[in-house]
Amino acid sequence: MNMKSITASWVIALGLLGIFSLMKQPTLNHSAEDKVITIPQDDAPHTEEQMNELEAKVWCALDGHQVAQVQFQGTTRTLEGAMAIAPHWAGNAFSEQQLQLITPCINQRLQHLALRLQHQKSAPAMDYLFTQL
Repeated sequence: MNMKSITASWVIALGLLGIFSLMKQPTLNHSAEDKVITIPQDDAPHTEEQMNELEAKVWCALDGHQVAQVQFQGTTRTLEGAMAIAPHWAGNAFSEQQLQLITPCINQRLQHLALRLQHQKSAPAMDYLFTQL
């Protein structure tokens, strides 16, 4: 076989593989009830620190199609999931296995939120712009 026929064979094989993989795409069967999780009022956060912890839990536990709603200081806050480590979490306590998997993610997210908050408070570039101009 020459190089052209080998290349053509590979192109055809990869093309067929691509077509078959597109035809067998999984379908997610999320209902509207699965997408919104309401955090019970008893478990609702009372301080900003508790709210950050809940935001980190939701971000780590749920997937991008799921949100959690919680009452915080008189307003309804919507928190979005992202990592899907425990996508079947319903806002209650984590199982021991879920807790073991999700704890590193929560700690990392809390560090990120703390740094973001610190950056928002200091904002040296914005301070310079508004005090020097």
